[in-house]
Amino acid sequence: MKRFILIISCFYFCFAFSQVTPNSKRFEVKNYISINAQGKYYPYHSHGYYEKVGNGSTPKLFLMPIIEFDLDHIAYIDHQGHETYSSDSNVKAISIPISADLNYPNESQKAAIGASLKTGTTLHSYYPSIVKNNFGGPLISPAAGVYSPQIIAQANKYELNIKKQQEYIDAYNKYAPELISLIEYEVIMKVGTRVVYKNRFPGSYISLGNSLDNIEIEDVSAYTKNRIASGNFSIIVKYKFRDSRASYINANIDAKLIIDQYLSDVQQSVVKQKSSGWSFLGFGSSKKSIKSKFDQQINQQYTAKRISNTTIEMYDADDNMIQLFENAFFPELTEQKVIENHLAAHEKAKQSGNEELAKFHMNYVNSVRNNDPNLAVNIGKALAALSKKDYLGFIANGVRWGNRKANGNSKFRRVLKSSEMSTEATKWSQTKSISVQHSVSQKVASSEDVKLKAHLGLVDGIPYQGNLVINNGFFNNWQNIKGIIIGPIIAGGPLHKKNIIPGTLLLRIGGNDIYDGQSLINVLSYYKPNEVANIQILEQVGHNVFKKKNIAVTLGGHPKLN
Repeated sequence: MKRFILIISCFYFCFAFSQVTPNSKRFEVKNYISINAQGKYYPYHSHGYYEKVGNGSTPKLFLMPIIEFDLDHIAYIDHQGHETYSSDSNVKAISIPISADLNYPNESQKAAIGASLKTGTTLHSYYPSIVKNNFGGPLISPAAGVYSPQIIAQANKYELNIKKQQEYIDAYNKYAPELISLIEYEVIMKVGTRVVYKNRFPGSYISLGNSLDNIEIEDVSAYTKNRIASGNFSIIVKYKFRDSRASYINANIDAKLIIDQYLSDVQQSVVKQKSSGWSFLGFGSSKKSIKSKFDQQINQQYTAKRISNTTIEMYDADDNMIQLFENAFFPELTEQKVIENHLAAHEKAKQSGNEELAKFHMNYVNSVRNNDPNLAVNIGKALAALSKKDYLGFIANGVRWGNRKANGNSKFRRVLKSSEMSTEATKWSQTKSISVQHSVSQKVASSEDVKLKAHLGLVDGIPYQGNLVINNGFFNNWQNIKGIIIGPIIAGGPLHKKNIIPGTLLLRIGGNDIYDGQSLINVLSYYKPNEVANIQILEQVGHNVFKKKNIAVTLGGHPKLN
């Protein structure tokens, strides 16, 4: 079956949906060939995150769900709403089935994940076990005689692969696997450079079952239809998820940077405010610039806690955090305290010879006393005052104050004195929980069934040539025999199913003689997996007497190396 496979691995028996913990590392398995309980090979892809913890703790393994797009069942819909063929010129819409695989990884898949966790490498395929005797050694026919040690050596060599594979499975089993709880996933389909489909789904869709909403493309052009029909398109899925536990960060905020950024934005926009009620260059109304600067600074401090190979899309510099910042630098004051502060600033400016600033402070005092809603904001002078660290002059030029009686606002704000601002700017910090959203995009590659070559389930063999007594059903005679002695065989493979065990002499497949490993490979290349082949073996019927026996064997399949 041809299908698009997205890398998300999943677990079904209990929907233990979880969220990734900070500092987890990413792993990925791709182009791996796994095997099921029936001995069928199929492609397997997976990725997710794993914890790095100290000895004595059980780390968690977070796996994405595996999403599949079934290209064998693409539906082409005509203008009347009926399903038709891809060759139909009347196609209006295309529907592609999509599903989520919600199964725990089997042993073969564990090996691939374990290899990625332990070594960062991807295995090619899974090694199935060989047939063994009751003592744990390879099963061998008594007829093997002097060839038994060679068969054992072949089995031991193969077992090295099994041992390494088991180490990877053990590496996997050290983790507690959980399915990542997605906030949402987004499916994007492109034909050439054009996006023909884009849709977002809540992550909860995956937990509701295997079947998901189809990809539905309406009003398709002939070009798009033909490209999709020929498989010339790409699908990308973007997964979004959060850290599982609260990530606390001591955000040491540079107050002056935030204020400078905010003033710069206001100066560029040259927005004249007309609303009643006070605002400090937009403080209390628009917090976009403040939030942006908060996010930038927190982002820099949070870098060490990022999850490898993901994009952090958002930090939460929430209203509460911004409110705390405002309270620290622009605390609320009574009307009387505001008047007192600006009268003091008036005297300070007058003594320093700055008559213009002294006048402005006095005008501000009079405006507050007279409840003047038209107090002007002079951004240029506010910036000039800030550059001189005259923070009272800064707010005197930068605050509009309106009719407090109209909206019930009886509170005022002020900036701190120069020494206070300097001290606060160096020490102010906010420890808060940062909600981190991560995004992982995966390109879904077109994947067909695994390319297999015909196989007998034979691990290795030993070339043989010699004279043997052969019984033809009537009498015995000596014959020169060529073939291969069957070495270790795969449990559940074609030979095992026919009770043909290691040590048996294989002579022919179909009409072709077998005399060494290469001839066996050449003959099997004429066949396809699941085809029936007549093989000829020697069966012992007496002391050193053998009989040729033909057996119909359904060939298995083994992954090709390329």
